[in-house]
Amino acid sequence: MGWVDPRTNEIAAGLPGVKSALKEAAERQKAKVMAKAAGHVESGWLINHIDVQEHEKGYAIVFTDPNILSINYGHWYRRTKNGPPIKWVDGIHIIEEGLH
Repeated sequence: MGWVDPRTNEIAAGLPGVKSALKEAAERQKAKVMAKAAGHVESGWLINHIDVQEHEKGYAIVFTDPNILSINYGHWYRRTKNGPPIKWVDGIHIIEEGLH
């Protein structure tokens, strides 16, 4: 029976040329996320808070908008911060777009 090193993904990610391919893939996913973000009410703000950041073995799409969870999954609209919920606002599921 064969054996696969449990760190194979880490080893492969560090090979020459792999990191640039990972960056290209992350940029493609970011473009999909940005296209979906363009339909959001405050799209300019949201788009300016989406970035691709490098880490040790690759790249990640990073959302720095402090309201990303509410934007993504939905939230109750309230006239004041602690006021009663007025209506439910569906999320735009932008995080999931970055995963496909």
